[in-house]
Amino acid sequence: MISETIHRQDKEGDQFELGERLLYLRTPNFAGKDVEALQTALGALGFACGGVSGTFGAYTEGALRKFQLNMGLVPDGIAGVNTYAILRNLHNAWMDKPQVEERAYMGFARAADVLEHHAVCLFGTEGFTRKVASYMSNLAMATNPRSKMVSAETLLVPPDADMLLAHIVGPDDKTDPSVPRVLCDDASALAKRISAAVDAARAKTGEGEPLRIALELSGVAGSDAVAEEVDRMAHHDAILLLDAFCMAFS
Repeated sequence: MISETIHRQDKEGDQFELGERLLYLRTPNFAGKDVEALQTALGALGFACGGVSGTFGAYTEGALRKFQLNMGLVPDGIAGVNTYAILRNLHNAWMDKPQVEERAYMGFARAADVLEHHAVCLFGTEGFTRKVASYMSNLAMATNPRSKMVSAETLLVPPDADMLLAHIVGPDDKTDPSVPRVLCDDASALAKRISAAVDAARAKTGEGEPLRIALELSGVAGSDAVAEEVDRMAHHDAILLLDAFCMAFS
């Protein structure tokens, strides 16, 4: 059963029962039997999160957001008191029930060769989008030290025809109308959108020039947001985008 209260955060991951700590997307990912229980519940209730892995990744967060929206909660992707209360009330609907069909996907941690064979330069135009670009580059490098995905701040040579320039922007940022602009408002469709944008860029780019696409985030952290929230949002966007890139290039 789900614990009635969130009472401590100092146990090891595999010692937590569902409801004993907040769960949300971060790096490194939360992991443990409470995450496994959350994934089991979401999957049985019709919100597939890529299988029961025991690791709280981008797809688990996406499933959690959809569940929260469906239940009339704020879809913030954080499993907290209100989310656990509803899961507790729905206990008989998900305990020992089969999972919905798992959606196939490639997590970036299993796509090291993809990162090594596709050169991508990431850049933003303001603080938040630059932070997302930096986090993506760092995550890619942590996954594969030979990764060719870099942020503009760390690019040591001018981009060439073999490099994709990915401009990360907010909803209100202007971009060149001739540059394909990917809307990042649907995680399940993001990889296909990126792949289509790259194909479109390739069709209109002159020989010897780098490909260019823009990635429009569904939202950016406001100037009044606290640092911890900005970091959490940037990590969330970086993980989703990196996973989508790996799927698009696989």
